Amino acid sequence: MKKALVLSLFVMLGVGVACSAQLQGEWDTWLKLDITPTFGLNSFYSFLDIQYLVGGWTLEAATVIDEDGVSQLWFEAYGSLGAFSMWSLAAFDPTPATPAFATFENGAEVSIAGVDIYALFAIQPVGAGWGSGFALGGIGTAGDIRIGAEITWNLGSNLWGIFLYGLNGWVTDWTYSFCSAVGGTDLWQPIWYYGSLGVIQSGCEVIFSYITAVAQFPICCADVYVMARFSCTGFDCLGFLVKNVDIGLDWLKIYQLGFTYTLTDKNAGIFFQVVTGDIVCFKPYFTVQFDEATAAIQGITLNALTLSCTVGGCEFYWGHIFNHYMNKVSGSYWESGPCGMTQPGFANFYFMPTGLLLSRYADCVWSVVVDETTYYPNEMFGIQCDEDSCCGGLFSFGVNNFFHTTDSAATGIFGWMGTYAQLTVGIGSNISLVGALNLSAANGVEWILMGVNVAW
Repeated sequence: MKKALVLSLFVMLGVGVACSAQLQGEWDTWLKLDITPTFGLNSFYSFLDIQYLVGGWTLEAATVIDEDGVSQLWFEAYGSLGAFSMWSLAAFDPTPATPAFATFENGAEVSIAGVDIYALFAIQPVGAGWGSGFALGGIGTAGDIRIGAEITWNLGSNLWGIFLYGLNGWVTDWTYSFCSAVGGTDLWQPIWYYGSLGVIQSGCEVIFSYITAVAQFPICCADVYVMARFSCTGFDCLGFLVKNVDIGLDWLKIYQLGFTYTLTDKNAGIFFQVVTGDIVCFKPYFTVQFDEATAAIQGITLNALTLSCTVGGCEFYWGHIFNHYMNKVSGSYWESGPCGMTQPGFANFYFMPTGLLLSRYADCVWSVVVDETTYYPNEMFGIQCDEDSCCGGLFSFGVNNFFHTTDSAATGIFGWMGTYAQLTVGIGSNISLVGALNLSAANGVEWILMGVNVAW
């Protein structure tokens, strides 16, 4: 009788947990077929992500299958346990030829007397072997001053990222993305986002690596950051960063001004931002050429200009790139920090296949290959329409045309380089069918794509 009672209690507990939990996920798969010069398989991707939400925790398992089989597999868990918030990731490379362990990363945080104390731990392959490292840090506030400190063993300094974005914002969630553009999935080229923690060297010894301290405080109308870092050899660097400096010009501001000192040299960086005001449909991309040696602004370059407007549920857009190769990004998308923690963004401008976004990822842009040479457009225009489908869900289609305004071996009439078209039909509230094709002036219909997306 007692055994039956205990078993009944366990069954009731299991049913209660199952009822209070939530299962959600996504299955995204697509097949791309080459049409010219020969018909055949270009690529196949299938991404399955399942999340189980229970008791304030998210338990996640995800895998990616390509034409060669299972190519990625990872497990993730994050949530709270009492006063602690925690995150853990275990990832593997299960490719049949060279299966391998990829990374094991962990983070935990607790708030004590207004101070956020965190710990990090990671095991990762390094070179021909593997290594492990961990870190302990804390961030607190005293009046207008915010202060953080961290000590790491065989792990790179992570304080700057955690100081800016918090622990959960810095330890990057592993995600499988098809170069997502504004307005939806791109279906062009998959991009991985890896965890942030980095083990320095292989071996079983866990050695001291860095002590890092950061302080943030306001001075007049600007925010000032100060960082000091020490390694096993002593003093490493001292950095100062001032953000959002108003120099009295309505059209020009200093986005960031930074100085980093080491025992042997001094580095300075200044990044300007051109203030364009409230521009409704035109968006300019400027670069300010600044000579740090003479403190002279040598010129302002309009790198690109885009136009977007919506009429009757359809978005019309146009864009032109004047300067493909920028030297310095004004108002960089990337956060740069003192002591070289991160670098400002140096990138080329390209057009994404399914939208107006100027991408920083060279593998996710529209291009055409002619005689083993890759050509990129410098102008495009397109249309994207979204409506409710007859079967539930969303019906959308888009057509983008790409051009090159100078002579090119990849262009046709009026400088036309090619066209990308995509159609998405929702056949239910959670199921969508996708079709796309790519056409170029040089090669004709290059490939077609068919896919399905299921979310629950």
